[in-house]
Amino acid sequence: MNTVPFIDIHTHLFSLDKETITVKNISTELEFATVSGRNFFSAGLHPWHLKLPEENNQLLAFVREKAKVDKVIFIGEAGLDKRCTTDFEEQKRNFEAQIIIAEENNKPMIIHCVRAYNEVLEIHKKMNPEMTWIFHAYNGSLEMTKQLATENFMFSFGEYLFLPGTKAIESFKYLPLNKIFFETDESRDNVKQMYRQGAMLKKISVEELKKAVRDNFSNINHKTH
Repeated sequence: MNTVPFIDIHTHLFSLDKETITVKNISTELEFATVSGRNFFSAGLHPWHLKLPEENNQLLAFVREKAKVDKVIFIGEAGLDKRCTTDFEEQKRNFEAQIIIAEENNKPMIIHCVRAYNEVLEIHKKMNPEMTWIFHAYNGSLEMTKQLATENFMFSFGEYLFLPGTKAIESFKYLPLNKIFFETDESRDNVKQMYRQGAMLKKISVEELKKAVRDNFSNINHKTH
């Protein structure tokens, strides 16, 4: 019987862990050279990395090109961030461009959202995408989580689950298993730690959680074919 893998839905680091399927975020051709067996990729233009519009159009061309590669299974991370100094209208323009790329290539999205949930939700309603959007490093309020959970959104959790009193813990406990993923993002921690913490918070076994996340991963990627 095959062992159910751990899945790290969003990481910036390369992993050789044979028990874990990873989705590594890439934004340059050099990073793309690390393609290997059990590892997948997401390609996107992060709001922090935006420049002038002409330069951003060239970066979008990279995303558009990589979106056609089978191993690139998500577009992102892409989204909106009110904490960074990048022009917010330019953020929205590039976010919407990547939504179109995701829809044209039948790829779910990894969403970066900081203090902009209402704006992301507004764009989602305007563009009405068929592909699932996954909020990474999710730390939204329970009220916002309840609103988002009624739409085609999913939620990826990481280090916030270890910080007592965070909104992420309350939201994680509320969400059903079919809405949940785990990630390491830029942390060098192993995603297995996120699963163990999640299992404790949900009061279920790690194996049950692994199976649920595996099914979520299979289901959203099945929609792309």
